[in-house]
Amino acid sequence: MSDSQQPVSWTAPRVRRAGPCGTLPRGRRSLQADSSAVDSRTFGAYILSNRFRKGENIRKKAPTIYDIAARAQVSVSTASRVLNGHATVNAELRARVEQAMQDLRFRPNRIAQTLYHHRSHTIGCILPDIGNPFFSQLFLQLEIGAFERGYTMILGNTVSTRDLERTYLRTLAERQVDGLLFLGGLANDAAPDPADLHLVQDVAEHLPVVVVNGDLPGVPLAARVRSDEAGGMRDLLSLLRTSGHRDVAFLGGRADVTTTLEKLREFDAVHPAAPPHWRQVTGLTIDAGREAMTALLDGGGPRPTAAVCINDLVAAGALAVARDRGVDVPGTLSLAGFDDVFVAQVVSPPLTSVNHNYGLLARTALDALLDSIDGSAEVRDVAVPTVIAERASIRRLP
Repeated sequence: MSDSQQPVSWTAPRVRRAGPCGTLPRGRRSLQADSSAVDSRTFGAYILSNRFRKGENIRKKAPTIYDIAARAQVSVSTASRVLNGHATVNAELRARVEQAMQDLRFRPNRIAQTLYHHRSHTIGCILPDIGNPFFSQLFLQLEIGAFERGYTMILGNTVSTRDLERTYLRTLAERQVDGLLFLGGLANDAAPDPADLHLVQDVAEHLPVVVVNGDLPGVPLAARVRSDEAGGMRDLLSLLRTSGHRDVAFLGGRADVTTTLEKLREFDAVHPAAPPHWRQVTGLTIDAGREAMTALLDGGGPRPTAAVCINDLVAAGALAVARDRGVDVPGTLSLAGFDDVFVAQVVSPPLTSVNHNYGLLARTALDALLDSIDGSAEVRDVAVPTVIAERASIRRLP
């Protein structure tokens, strides 16, 4: 056995008891040990000893506002006013308190501040699928905007499950968020359950709720903020028409989702005589796009010269099938997406798509929510204009 492998013998450190009669006063019965007796060779055995388990190795106590006041040589009330952001504190005193906080590595107790100010500086955000590029891109803009305004965003990703949506609604309210942003899910349900609407109504009576790109009928919302998706679809159909396309198909979507129905109404208004198989409401995913394009190509009869898709994921799936079937995009079939997420830029050819103006949409929603948190009683209904991002997937016909 090498030297490094020989067992280490260990003698417990000598204990010195404080106080009369060899004991400590009531409530302070911790033991004081000679730290020099615990060297690097005996530490492994020491941490297994009964004295360690009893808490002899105690964490350093976190500094309090009293420590801050003492170090800065100010009153506790002055230190408290600085900590709580009051503007009435002398600049010199404020600088001393802030320096003391930095020196002592002071971290404010946010729970106590929440109880005192009735503000948590947190915002809840409920959405159905953070893996969907539309929701992830919008949430990113919301989170950045909230951080710039001094708020922390708490995400409730329901994975398109109504039970989890209810759970997050209750949990975020119980966590005393200052306001709630509601995206998708129930807010896009074409036939919402009255019981679910009643649950949201109960929450909305106690804290501001803003719906983004949807609606909650009968709920006292602080605001309804939406990108003008109907206008975006009209602009996209107009672009195809000015490019010479009169025969256009509609791919993807769900009949129980309000945004799908809204876009379909715009499509039907422009192309009321489109054959039934040119209208493929198959879903919202890449696989739904594959299914839609397959049904369109196998439907027989004349084929359209262009197709608009419910979103960019559906367009990507449709594009993959077109390529597999030898259909040239945009040579034979022009293709357009919606949402303008990263997928639209990485496929070949890059997709023309409708951008939701994500930054402006997020800022408008946050402004409405924070104004309501600050006491504004104005109920807003705001439509943010969309923008067409033109790329190489649409061909101008002769």
